[in-house]
Amino acid sequence: MEKTYLIFSHHGTRYGFDVGLVREIVWLPALSPIEELSPYICGVFNLHGRVIPVLDLCQRFGRTPEPYRLSDRIIVIAGPAGRVGLIVSELHDLATLSEAAIAPARSYQGAGGEARFVLGEAKLAEGLTMLLDIPALLSSAPAEQEPADETLTQEPPPNPTRLLSELFGQLAPNEVARLRQRTSELAQAQKVVQDSALQAYAVIRLENELFALNADLVREFSHLRGIAPVPCCPAHILGNMNLRGDILTVADIRPALGLSTQGHLTEVVVVQVSGLLFGLPASEIVGVAHLAPVDIGVMPAVSERALKAYCSGAASALGQTLGILDQGVATVGGHSIGILDMEKILSARELQVAEEVR
Repeated sequence: MEKTYLIFSHHGTRYGFDVGLVREIVWLPALSPIEELSPYICGVFNLHGRVIPVLDLCQRFGRTPEPYRLSDRIIVIAGPAGRVGLIVSELHDLATLSEAAIAPARSYQGAGGEARFVLGEAKLAEGLTMLLDIPALLSSAPAEQEPADETLTQEPPPNPTRLLSELFGQLAPNEVARLRQRTSELAQAQKVVQDSALQAYAVIRLENELFALNADLVREFSHLRGIAPVPCCPAHILGNMNLRGDILTVADIRPALGLSTQGHLTEVVVVQVSGLLFGLPASEIVGVAHLAPVDIGVMPAVSERALKAYCSGAASALGQTLGILDQGVATVGGHSIGILDMEKILSARELQVAEEVR
């Protein structure tokens, strides 16, 4: 059985966990200290009216915490007792792995060792990745808006305010101001929906535009490399790419969207639509978002014709840069993105190969 994992790194170490647990991904805001929490809960922040405790992986694994950076993000996870944020340094991609591709934790622990928070290890092209056991990792994390369980064995830090001051201490004044702005924006209330009503979307950047596609169509993300041109094909067929021994045809969809093809593409989304597997190149993999039907609006008639034809909707930034809206349009945080209708794109006249070679 296969499962899709969100791959990220934190201070040089690569981790992954089941992407189905992700509820939101936001840029790091300012955090507030709170007493009587476990030492690995470094603080809390207000996410649309929810008080979200934030877990520091360094502290959870018993290491000295590293200073925070403006480029850090928080992955909001659906934990056993409520939502919990996880600070990460960098998001990488999605990887669909079979059970056979994962080495159980017990196979690489030393004599007498015990893996408390790691399910296993995946051997990916970019390096070894530890797959986290999220329920175990959050087993004693506090529920949202509730104090920590008094039976926890770990002692809280003596001064959480001082610890947070040290972790944010290397930021410049303008970066601190940006954190506070993020905090204010994330605190704005949104309509509350049940988790069962949420749909996952993968968000990519093409040039200066943001687009999203149904995560059910995505098989994995990868870096765009080693493209071999295919003779007698139109320009939008960039060529074939070797993906772990399989040949993947990479097709540039920017012509169908009316976008310039001059920009640099560095990533590729492996997509399967109606039995067809192909690579969709992108400038950047932004992340994964879960959106509800209540976010849906109507795409305006003034939208560019190409975008209106091949987008099932549009959306906005989640936190500072990311947000999704299905079957319509919305603006949150000043950024809009379109949700791609991949079946329409594949049948687009701009992408059809209708040339005859003599």
